Amino acid sequence: MSLLVGILCQNGVVIASDSSRASGADGPATIEQPLEKTRVVARDLIFAATGQVGLGQRLEPTLRELREDSRFPEWQHMAIARSISAEAMRDFTATGSDLRGFGALVAFRCATGFHLCEFTVGGLQPEFKRPELWFASMGRARATAESLLGLVRRTLLADRRPSLEEGIFAAAWSLGHAIELRPGRVQGPPQIAVLADDPADPLRPARLLSEAEVADQLGKVRRVEEHLGQIRRLLSKES
Repeated sequence: MSLLVGILCQNGVVIASDSSRASGADGPATIEQPLEKTRVVARDLIFAATGQVGLGQRLEPTLRELREDSRFPEWQHMAIARSISAEAMRDFTATGSDLRGFGALVAFRCATGFHLCEFTVGGLQPEFKRPELWFASMGRARATAESLLGLVRRTLLADRRPSLEEGIFAAAWSLGHAIELRPGRVQGPPQIAVLADDPADPLRPARLLSEAEVADQLGKVRRVEEHLGQIRRLLSKES
């Protein structure tokens, strides 16, 4: 079962996931295998899916075909989300697919700016993240990731929407935290994709962070956690 995290930033979008699949989906798990779950579909479209791997493989060409329409940049975000949902459901229904446990996070840029859309687990109904509710997660370890994201929002960000760099860090921390606890077979390393809103370079491509960039973010996470550990000495002095 995947863990997905999506963050709508002030100047871009971050989508991240774990990177492992347990075999034996219809029975006892046997081995963990590496899997690329966070994908760059186009220069301005990224996604990650949870649930059956085959359904995610089928969703990707649906997204690509919609993006290849020359009118895509002119469409409104809700029209795009409805098309994604309708086309994906048409494809899945044709083969009697069981959508239980399957959902996706999709980020794209269109006429109304950049957006993060959650396609709900089991129904693929679109829900856009907004400035006041700027993160989403899916998967068995969702509660673990969202509790940490809530802490980040309340403390480090003081209830404001993060910058892109802050969003990358928050995604790395929430994935790293869940991977460390390993509930529900969540395995690392994290995979992180970004879609940046850069007025100076409107064609800047969406991209996956390199292994070195992810490692750098996890290094920042360790330093923050070490700093938090110093509070224990402060508390002992006050007692």
